Amino acid sequence: MAVPGELTPTAVAACAAVAELNDGPLVVALSGGADSAVAAWACAVSRPPGSVRAVHINHGWPASNDLQEAAEAIADRLGLPLQVITVEPPTAASPEAAAREVRLLALANAAAGGLVVMGHHADDAAETTVGNLLRGAGATGLAGIAPRRGPFVRPFLELRRAALRRVADDLRLPYVDDPSNENRKLRRNLIRHEIMPELDRHLPGDLVDVVVRSAQHLAAEDAYLDDVAVGDIISADANVTLLAVPPLVTMPAVLAKRAIRMALRRVHPPYPGTSREVDAVMAVTMGTASRRDLTDGLVAEREGPYVSIHRPVEVHVDEPIALTVPGRVQFGGHLIRAVAAPSGQKARMSPDWCRLALPSGQLRVRAAVSGDRVDIGTGSKKVADALNEAGIPLRKRPAWPVVESRGRIAWVAGVRVASWARVETPLSTWVELERQTA
Repeated sequence: MAVPGELTPTAVAACAAVAELNDGPLVVALSGGADSAVAAWACAVSRPPGSVRAVHINHGWPASNDLQEAAEAIADRLGLPLQVITVEPPTAASPEAAAREVRLLALANAAAGGLVVMGHHADDAAETTVGNLLRGAGATGLAGIAPRRGPFVRPFLELRRAALRRVADDLRLPYVDDPSNENRKLRRNLIRHEIMPELDRHLPGDLVDVVVRSAQHLAAEDAYLDDVAVGDIISADANVTLLAVPPLVTMPAVLAKRAIRMALRRVHPPYPGTSREVDAVMAVTMGTASRRDLTDGLVAEREGPYVSIHRPVEVHVDEPIALTVPGRVQFGGHLIRAVAAPSGQKARMSPDWCRLALPSGQLRVRAAVSGDRVDIGTGSKKVADALNEAGIPLRKRPAWPVVESRGRIAWVAGVRVASWARVETPLSTWVELERQTA
């Protein structure tokens, strides 16, 4: 689409802001309103043909069909392909918050790793900061709307609502206004239509400019504190987010809680967790609780030197598998390998590698079960206790492999070797066993 010859400064600034985004395809979140209509236009005229598409989220609310029709008309006017996604926000104390969560998830999925352009502007940023102040937010909340978080980019945060609407009108984009924006029972609308205008009338200067400037200062400090707080504290293991306990318990509580919020943001982006969730994770970190339930089916529980945050899932346990020598078997997320070894050779064993003197015949790999015991020379130890001492997380124990020979546990994989399996007899042969993460 060609850029019109005469553009207002706001229209030029909108195109420039979009042009500065990283190269690659863009998805525009097209609500059907004026702001997103200008965002779609700026993307259409500033990016190469075929690199922009629009996505509209229909929430199934009273005005949703009108907004969808407007989005379809805007996309048609701009020559952009449009994908309409219908969602059903869950019942919640805050319907708007629930709708926002499912909307962002749908947009992120539709972008498939690309960027999602949002139409938020300076007025939105100021209203968000004021709203967060009224709910008692900390520095992260008072920093307002981030220019970029995850796949979501907001290039218009320095532009004003009224100026963007004039651009939409000048271009004759067929947008419509969402009637829910006039509902003063919603706090965001009360802030927009009553609190902000009233403050603006009685205070010197442009209120939006003042609030946004303060938010930007806080955002810079907030980003610095994030770098200080995180370090090597947060890591991931499959679908689990791990927090290292030692640094958390030695750093100031304010930084520890910040690290926890960042971990929670990774688990359920873009939200950094409620104060209740942070306190729950902190309790597990400090050892006053071994496990705490969080929101959205998440749990926080202690796993040795870590606190894990994850959604419990039903563990699939493989059937027992025969292991020949030489040979290898895949058991869940583990690869167990067996090879013949020369006798009488001393070697240092590691947790995931051992040399055993076993009776001739086939070995078997199976999951550890309740009641299993492993020989320790002076008696025996519960396999469950051995797994616990080795720091194997509870969530992994139901499918943890053991290797047995003629019905006796020879090796709790990566954890403990049975004492009897170290002693050479006339009937035994030496075998090397190795465990790898598959």
